[in-house]
Parts: sequence; C-alpha cells; structure tokens
Amino acid sequence: MRKIALTISALALALTATAQNQTMEQFRKEALQEFRSFRKQAKQEYSDFRAKANAEYAEFLKEAWREYQLKPKIDPPKIDPPVQPVAPPRQSDKPISPKPLVFGGLKPIPKPVVPKMPRINVPTVPPDEEPLILKMPVDFYGATCNIRLRPGTGEVQITDISESAISAAWTKLADGRYELMLADCVAARDRLHLCDWGYYLLTKRVAEEFCEARNNNSKMLQAYLMTQAGYKIRIARASGRIFLMFPSQSTIYNAPLFKMDGVNYYLLDDDFGGSSINVSNAAFPGEQGFSINITEQPQFPYQAATSRTHKASKHPELQVTFASNKNLIDFYNAFPTTSWDIFSYTSLSQQAKDALYPTLRKAIEGKDEAAAANILINFVQTGFQYKTDGEQFGRERSLFGDETLHYPYSDCEDRAILYSILVRELLGLDVALVHYPGHLATAVCFKGGPYGDYFTVANRKFTVCDPTYIGANIGMTMPDMNNNEAELMILR
Repeated sequence: MRKIALTISALALALTATAQNQTMEQFRKEALQEFRSFRKQAKQEYSDFRAKANAEYAEFLKEAWREYQLKPKIDPPKIDPPVQPVAPPRQSDKPISPKPLVFGGLKPIPKPVVPKMPRINVPTVPPDEEPLILKMPVDFYGATCNIRLRPGTGEVQITDISESAISAAWTKLADGRYELMLADCVAARDRLHLCDWGYYLLTKRVAEEFCEARNNNSKMLQAYLMTQAGYKIRIARASGRIFLMFPSQSTIYNAPLFKMDGVNYYLLDDDFGGSSINVSNAAFPGEQGFSINITEQPQFPYQAATSRTHKASKHPELQVTFASNKNLIDFYNAFPTTSWDIFSYTSLSQQAKDALYPTLRKAIEGKDEAAAANILINFVQTGFQYKTDGEQFGRERSLFGDETLHYPYSDCEDRAILYSILVRELLGLDVALVHYPGHLATAVCFKGGPYGDYFTVANRKFTVCDPTYIGANIGMTMPDMNNNEAELMILR
C-alpha cells in the first residue's frame, strides 16, 4: 500500500514538474516573442525618426546660409627654455621647507566629457542577398575595416554648392544606400574604441576611399556618416568647395574658427586659405556634440616602432626599454594641436603601461609620497633627451605620453604631461599644470605636503614639481620663473 502511495506521489510530482516546465517554456516563448516585437517596433520607430529627421534636415539646408568672417588661426603658446637648467647638487633628499608662492591665477579647463551617442540599428541583409554584398577594405592605422555596400550603390554627385543642390544631395544620401556603410563605420568606431576625433578620421578615410578623392562628394558623404552617428557638425562652403566645421570646448590651434551661438567652430582642412565662409546653421535632430578628448586608448593592431631605453640617473635600476605601437603614433601624429590638458588626461597605452609600470612601481614601493614623487621626477628629468619642438619638429606641438616614449627628444610640456600621468596613476595624487611665460611645469597636491615651493588653491597646497629642471627635487622652482605670471590648470 505504501509503495502504491509513493508511486502515486512520485507520479503527481512528475506531472507537476512537467506542467511547470511547460509553463516555463511557454513563458519563455511569449517573453521572446514580446521582446522581438518590441525590438521590431523600436527599430521601426528609430527608422521613422531618422527618415523624418533627414527630411527636415534637407529642408533646413535650403534655407539661407550665413556668411561668417573667420577669426585668424590661434598660434600655440611658444614655450621651451633653449637650455635645460641643472639644479645645484643637494646634500640630502629630505623634503625642502615649505615656501608659499604668489601666482597669476587659474585657467579653467573643461572636464573631459564624451557625448552619449545613439545606437545605430544594423540593417538586416537577407541570406540570399548576402553573397552579393560588396566589401570595401579600408586600412585605418593598421586595422582593416571591411565596409559593406549593396550592389549598385553609387556615389552621390554634387553638381554645385547651391542650397538647393546640397539639399537634393542630402535627400539622396539618406535614401538607404549607405546604411550598411554607416553601420560598419559605427561598428569599427566601437571595436577600435575611437574617440570623436578618431571617428572623424575614419569617416574621412572611408568617404575618400569610396569617392576615390577628397572632393565635395566625399565631404557630403562624410557629413552624412557623422550626423547619422549623432555628431554635431555644420556644413559650410567657400570658393566652390564644401567644408565641415566642428565645435570644440578646447582650443584648437592653427585652425580657422568662428563663434556661433556661443560655440567655437573650427575648420580642420589644412588647405583652406580664405577669410570668410558660408555656413548652414541647420542642426540635425538629436545631435549630441563633438569632443577631441580621448577618454580611452584606441585599440589599433600593434606594430613595433623603434625601441628606446629610458633610465633614471639617480636610480640606475630604474631602466625601461619600450617599442611604441607605430599605428598609435601615426594616429597621434594626425591629432590637432590643442590645449595641454587634453594630452594630460589621455593615459598611456596598455603596451606602455605593461612595459613601464611594473618597474616604476617596484622603484617606489614602500616609499613615502615625497620620496616616490622624487624618484618619478628624476626618471622623467634624466631618462629622456631634451630638444625644443622647433629643433625636433620645426613647429610647436605637444606629445602624448606614448609619443614622449617614442620620439628621441622631448621638451618641457611633454615631460610635464608625462609626469602628470605617472603621478595621477601611480601615486593617486591630484596634479596641476603650471604655465610660466615660456615654460610648463607641474604642481602636485600631496596628502602630507607641501614640500618646498607651493601654490595654494581653495585651501589645497600644490607643490612645484618641474620635470625639466634637471636634478631638481620636488619643491624646487626653476630659476628665472616669474610666479606672479604663472597660470595653474587643475586636472580634475
């Protein structure tokens, strides 16, 4: 009897479990169906939004354009002492007695902000059409981007640069022929971790590759690829040519600009020689902005460049040999000349960190903050050969941290940038860039400081640390530096 009862109980449990499994399976199917319906509806709504946005934008392009007088290109600050001063030898490395300094003031710098860009729905390609899809390989700093094209995708021809012609061209650009190209550009941006500037360079290369030239057709195609991905740009024209204008919170040197609605727009083509330009103020619906900040390192394939060794004079064991990624160096070489904080906010590549940081961490392990900062500053002061930008490049330019490790020479702002990165990432301390007339140094907010010469900002004390003053410890100001004219830029 008991066996029968147990059998009945087991059968009941089995039936209950089966019912539960069927219920769960039914729930999963319904949930999946609901998700697919929601996704389909969301895609349709997104497509409808873009179709409407492009139609409105094409109409805006027909409206009157405004002529702007371009402001002259801004020259980058000329700095670099022609001779590297050497600090007098000290009997001890003990911290120097604190000495407050009066300085000129603070220069506000925008905190790095990356606009949140909309997701791009990837068009569905039917299986029977897949073999017919063409792929245009585009080399982008060592990475191959296979840009898909539907059969018969032709180039949109811009016959002239009148408002009506540009509007008509935009209507053709938005007719669906470039949807696969757009999706692949955005996918490459995400895969390579490109900043806004990187996406600008990528779309420029894709458009010129497709149009087989840099011309008005390629400019319009690039404008389409930029706006559809959410970037804020303005289409401009002058002397029979089409140009793109880009907004930037940070100053971009050596580029013509004008201010519109309180925002500086820059013309980044180096072959423009005019003094005025006609601009359409048409804003694409949903545009999110444009920034030249690099908040994460682009992931280009590694190609070893020339190997260089850097060694600290006071710490012979602190020696690092590293070959930079040539593809990354080439990308940085195409970067516009801009304010120093952009370079300081940009970290080292993972390859550089893997080569440097274990050795640097071992050298500062167990040291107090002042001793650790002195080890790092001696490494930057003596591990790199000095030359001014004019001597090395024939023009003023700042270097990213990886570039300072790559090029045979560096100057004061390059060392200040590198030192600011090392102190922030290895010591976890806040840093300020200190701009003297003709020179750039750093100042560090130590937890137990100050040590030697220091600036006070909002009750926080920043100790002078000069990576170009050879042999100088933290707290020592380079001779002939006028602190009354010094400008501090706090890296936040």
